[in-house]
Amino acid sequence: MDRVVLDYKKPSKELIEAFREISVASAHECMDRKNYLGMSIRPFYPGMKLCGPALTCQCQPLDNLTMHAAMHIAKPGDVMVVTFGGNPNQGPFGDCCTTLAKAKGMEGVVLDTGVRDGETASKIGLPIFCCGHSVTGTIKKEFGTVNNPISIGGQVVKAGDIILGDDDGVVVIPLEIAEDILKKAQKRQADEVIIRERFRNGEDAWGMGNYSEYCKKMGYNLPI
Repeated sequence: MDRVVLDYKKPSKELIEAFREISVASAHECMDRKNYLGMSIRPFYPGMKLCGPALTCQCQPLDNLTMHAAMHIAKPGDVMVVTFGGNPNQGPFGDCCTTLAKAKGMEGVVLDTGVRDGETASKIGLPIFCCGHSVTGTIKKEFGTVNNPISIGGQVVKAGDIILGDDDGVVVIPLEIAEDILKKAQKRQADEVIIRERFRNGEDAWGMGNYSEYCKKMGYNLPI
């Protein structure tokens, strides 16, 4: 296994731009409710959004040496996805790293740990998704892997997969199914526009879904 992989397939710019209009919830539903990184990985501050190809990185716990290698080879638009073993009580990424990632044109970062320097990092404008705030520092002694598949948030992420993040958290969209998921998610969001309009006009989900009959067939004797 090569510790650093430089050659891997990325999604087209057109595909990335199309996914910017898709919510995390829609993508998750269209993937049969799979590939969600879980509730512990969330935006560092509300309102952050990201969409881009994954640049994967596996670091040793409390050691961010490999992360700096990933940032060294990062290209504009990349989303660096880093696992530190799932321990949130680490602060391997702060305002200096945020400044560097922003200067390199990276789309954002996703980490299964904490982030430090909240006050200054938040003003730089880089989308960061993590497990919260932690000031626990890290060292640089061991090297992991860059752009090999990693496990983060209970999911496998491969270099070049599409990473989508908003206030609901983060999902990974495997590159091999991305175009199909995009079509399904676009249709789902268009349908929801119609549903919300019907709700505003006085209908509700119980009536629209004919749930009285649905429950009756399941053996529920309801007075509604």
